[in-house]
Amino acid sequence: MQYAMRCCKEAVPLQTDYFPVEPPIIQKVMKVVMKCLNHRRTLVLDNQNPTTEKVPWHHKQEYIHKKSFVAVWRNALDCVVTFNYNQPIYGCDGDVMMDTDSTVCDCSRTNMLAQAAEFFRDCNDSISSLILRSKHLKETIGRPLLYIEDVLYLRRMHMSRVDVVSGVDAFKVCLDLDGVDDNEHGQNYVPIFYSKPIDAFHHPNRNTMLQALNWMMNRLKAIGMNSDDGCKRCVHNMLEMYCGCGAHTMAIAKSNIFDSIVAIELDQRLVDACIVNCKRNGCFSMTKEDSGTHGATTTVVETTPVYVFLGDASEWAKKIVLKNKNKRQQQTETSNTVSNNYKSSKSYWYNQYYHVLLVDPPRMGLGEDVINLAIHGSFEHIIYVSCGRRALIRDLKLLRETFDIVDLVITDLFPRTDSVETILHLRRKQPPQT
Repeated sequence: MQYAMRCCKEAVPLQTDYFPVEPPIIQKVMKVVMKCLNHRRTLVLDNQNPTTEKVPWHHKQEYIHKKSFVAVWRNALDCVVTFNYNQPIYGCDGDVMMDTDSTVCDCSRTNMLAQAAEFFRDCNDSISSLILRSKHLKETIGRPLLYIEDVLYLRRMHMSRVDVVSGVDAFKVCLDLDGVDDNEHGQNYVPIFYSKPIDAFHHPNRNTMLQALNWMMNRLKAIGMNSDDGCKRCVHNMLEMYCGCGAHTMAIAKSNIFDSIVAIELDQRLVDACIVNCKRNGCFSMTKEDSGTHGATTTVVETTPVYVFLGDASEWAKKIVLKNKNKRQQQTETSNTVSNNYKSSKSYWYNQYYHVLLVDPPRMGLGEDVINLAIHGSFEHIIYVSCGRRALIRDLKLLRETFDIVDLVITDLFPRTDSVETILHLRRKQPPQT
C-alpha cells in the first residue's frame, strides 16, 4: 500500500510515505499510518489460512479509496485521520463476508471497532482521532473532536494611495510571529482565530492558502483605495458565496476594508463553524444567539460585521436579481437607519447594493444563476477563486463581455498533479465615453 494523488482521473503514486507541502505534524503522521498499515497487513498475509482466518477491516486496501489528514496549519499536536471506504465499514454483529479471493472477513461492528482500536494504539499516540467513514456510517476512535483550533496572524499597515499604486502590500497573513520584534507585534499584527470542523471541507494546502489569501487581501485593499467616489461613495458591501468555515471571511473582516460582509454557505457544518469563527474574532453580527458555540473574543481591533446565512448560491442569486431588477443604481441604506434585527434577515440583504462579489465554488464552477447575478447585479469587482480549470474557462467566456481581467495568480495546489488554484480579479467594463 502506498500514497497516491489523483491526476487526470488517474492515481499517481507519490513515491514517498508523506506529502512534502503538508505541515510537519501531518508529514509525521502519514509516515506512521502507512508503516502501521503495511506492517499489520504483512503479518496477516504471512500467517492467514484463507479458509479460517478473519482479515481485519483495515487490511483490505481495495476498500479504502481515500485517506485524509486534518491538522492545524501551524505545527501543533492535534491531527485527525479519516479512512473513507467504498464499502460499508461494518454489517450486523455476527455477519461475515466472503471476498473474491476466498478470504473470510468478519464485518461485524464489534470486530471492526476492536481492530480499529488496536490499529489506533499501534500508531503510538501520533493521532488524536481515527475516523472510519462509509456511506451513512461513521465511527470515531480516540478523542472525539468537533473542531481543530487554529490561528493565523494579520499584519495591517496604514497605506497611502501612492503606496497602493507602487505595489506595496497593505496586508500580510502569516502562520506565526517568528522573527517579529515585540513592538511590531503589538502594533501591527492581530490574530485571526479559526475553528475548523474535522468532518467538512477546508483548505488542504497551507502554502497555497496563504499565497491566495495574501494576494486576495491586497487586491481588495487596492479596490477600496482606488474607489472613484471617495468619501461620498455608497456603502461598500461584499457578498461572499461558498464561504466555507470562513477561511477568507475572517481575514477580510479583520482587515476592515468593507462596511459589511454577507457570507453564504450550503453546508450546515461549515455555517456553524463560520458563526463560531465570527464570534471568536469579534465580527459576528447576527442577532440570533447560538448557545452551542464559542463566545465572542474580546478585541479592540476594528472589524467588518459579518452576516452568515445558510443557503444555496443559485437560490440567493435568483432572489437578488429578482429583487433588484429595476434598482441597479439604488444606494444602500446606511447602517444607522436600519435595526440590527432587520439586517439579520435574508430579505434585507436581497435588496442591498454590493460592490464586490467573492466566489470560491467547488470544482464544477459557478452555476448559471450566479453568472447571471454577476453580470446583472451591482458588482463592480469580482474575486474568483477556482480549483477547476475547465469550469473557470467556461465561466470566463460568459463573463468576458461584461468584465475585464485585471490581475490573476496561479498556485500549485497539489504538486505533481494537474490541480492548480487560480485566483482572478475581474472589473466591470466601463461604458464607452460619449
